[in-house]
Amino acid sequence: MRVKLLILLSIILLIIPLYGQNGEYKTVSENSRYIMLFNEKTAEVAIKDKVTGKIFNQFPKDWEGDFSMGVTKFSIPSHLVLEMADEEAKISIYNTYALGVMRGNFKYKNIKDGIRIDYEFSTQGVTIAIEFILTEAGFKVRIPIDSIKEEGDLKINRIWVLPYFTYGSKKDNGYLIVPDGSGALVRFDHKVGNERGFELPVYGYDFGLPLYDMPPKTEGIRLPIFGAKRNDLGILGVIESGDFDSNIACYMAGNATSYFRVFPIFDYRRIHKFLLYEREASTGQAGEVVDVLVNKFSPYTIKKDIVVNYFLFTGKDIDYSFMIRTYRNYLLKNGYLNKRINNVSEVPFNLVIINSINIKTTKAGVPVIDLFPLTTFDETIKILEEFRNRGIKNINLVLKGYQSGGYMNKITNGIRLESKLGGNNGFKKLIVYCKNNNISLILTAEVIEVHSPGNGFSPSRDANRYLNNGLAFMYKWDPVVKKKNRDYDPWFTVLPERVPIYLNNFLKDLEKYNLSNVLVEKMGDYISSQNKRPKFLSREEVASLWKENLSTYMNKFNFVFTSGNFYVLPYGSLILDIPLDSSNFAIESESVPLLQLLIHGYVPYSGKPGNLRESQKKEFLRMIEYGALPYYALIFKDSSYFKKSIFNEMVSSNYKDWIDQAVKEYNSLKDLYRNIYDVPMRNHEKLYEGVYRVEYENGTEVIVNYTNKPFSYKGKIVRGEDFVFFLGKN
Repeated sequence: MRVKLLILLSIILLIIPLYGQNGEYKTVSENSRYIMLFNEKTAEVAIKDKVTGKIFNQFPKDWEGDFSMGVTKFSIPSHLVLEMADEEAKISIYNTYALGVMRGNFKYKNIKDGIRIDYEFSTQGVTIAIEFILTEAGFKVRIPIDSIKEEGDLKINRIWVLPYFTYGSKKDNGYLIVPDGSGALVRFDHKVGNERGFELPVYGYDFGLPLYDMPPKTEGIRLPIFGAKRNDLGILGVIESGDFDSNIACYMAGNATSYFRVFPIFDYRRIHKFLLYEREASTGQAGEVVDVLVNKFSPYTIKKDIVVNYFLFTGKDIDYSFMIRTYRNYLLKNGYLNKRINNVSEVPFNLVIINSINIKTTKAGVPVIDLFPLTTFDETIKILEEFRNRGIKNINLVLKGYQSGGYMNKITNGIRLESKLGGNNGFKKLIVYCKNNNISLILTAEVIEVHSPGNGFSPSRDANRYLNNGLAFMYKWDPVVKKKNRDYDPWFTVLPERVPIYLNNFLKDLEKYNLSNVLVEKMGDYISSQNKRPKFLSREEVASLWKENLSTYMNKFNFVFTSGNFYVLPYGSLILDIPLDSSNFAIESESVPLLQLLIHGYVPYSGKPGNLRESQKKEFLRMIEYGALPYYALIFKDSSYFKKSIFNEMVSSNYKDWIDQAVKEYNSLKDLYRNIYDVPMRNHEKLYEGVYRVEYENGTEVIVNYTNKPFSYKGKIVRGEDFVFFLGKN
């Protein structure tokens, strides 16, 4: 069907004139900075900057001469592209230009501060509207959910919004801005092989949907933003509603079209795929099988209007730093980002201690899984004492595996201490030590993923499920064959609506110990939909439930999260394991600290633990460049025990092996960090290949040199693989 559609649209392209510049523009809205223009014949919306006279067009003005064909060609001038599915979930692609503008199947009307355009896909039985609303910073696009009507056999699966508004070409100077991990740029002069591009879900994969192949290893989309700098124009798109059901799509020029582009795609209705059976593959390889899947539509769709806010910029000096600063000011003004950080005399050091884990062993020749104490409460005090004696006194101590059953085992439904670690008396002794030495004690709450039943968790009642009623398991994946690693048991994900119940029970027990700091494991990493009958919840509804719960307690407790997805930022007092790199896809030119530019000085953060780096020197320098706090995850016993557990990546974690390096790194950065800890990041730029400069709002500058050659800056020599800094105002 898709081939026939391409042929048909190619014929239409040849016989019907294209409406590029035909028709007159009229003013539909105006404010102190911008004018919104509308072409009644082509339905194009353009924004004119009254100060500079620059015009932001909805799509490339030379699109008619582009080499693209068929569906791709007509997607360029389209407001929306719809992916629709038939009863068997086979996808066809339609757009508002070919089926709306060219056929005259659209209506428009003025609305407050803008214009609304209604499209009718008569053959497909679908209607949808898009609204353009002028703002003081640019404009917003809104798709009113109540405008979407489906009366035919086809159902909307995904919606692309303004797919060629944030674009560039090889003749332009600039780059795409992609929120992959810390952030990345795709420069318009970037040369790469045949890779087309990528699409990644905002806030990670939805594990309420089954996976049969290993998802690609990425740093994840943590922020609901995207953008482009094209010559002296800049655009930053912010997904303000619909972000939990959105993806960021980024594509190269050269394969389908001559344009680089980045844009949002919304999962209006998800398609769940279930294994029907396996059959022999046709590759000729003995024993090789392929999965035969059956498709099922999600019982829910996006329920709120889709809203994308476009911030517009003009000027030769516009760059990604300036755009993110503008976005940060917008979040501060609207109360979404708050200062959770104060000036300190001693730079914080983040320390995770793993107290106990389960390992595979034998008893009387019988294989068993047994709990093994890695760091007792008394041994935790010994580690703290040694760090303090070496000059590191401001410590955020995170305990993992302190509870009965060990780390990543049973749900933390309250606080049940492991007796092998010292029990209640040993724990209270640790609490007293931390309070006497101003150490922030943070307990981990495992309420998202559970490895074993017990502590009030019943898989039949409390575990999330797929639409076919199968348990929504998590798996350890084999990176070689990219399949589930059968050497490790799968584990449960908690039914999303039950998460606040378990978290509240934990917080009540935390109060009994007069403690107020909690790390909510995995909540900032990803978010899943709830697909267990009879109550279905979309990811957006789950997020609303969780955020309401966090809001209730944030004045009493300090919440710590991992990874730093955007929805946890208003509630976080500390973010651990924040990405300090992009996924380094082939089309990405370089990594940049978009996330760090946004939150530095407001929410403190660390990258991954120093003892788990893949490249010690490079990742230490990246920590400095991105303003991340020093962070280690350590144990007291021999770390070889991890080889027999699910934590095989932790094989190097004995504190004696790492304390010298940790202290040395801390001392090398403490003077700098004391000056910038609570100061927002102002600017980040590449001075030279492998040499980067970061500037903070108080004037402090940091120069990081990743090359093996010295670099001179302001009279100072930055040695190879080293950094220097120039202090600003205190």
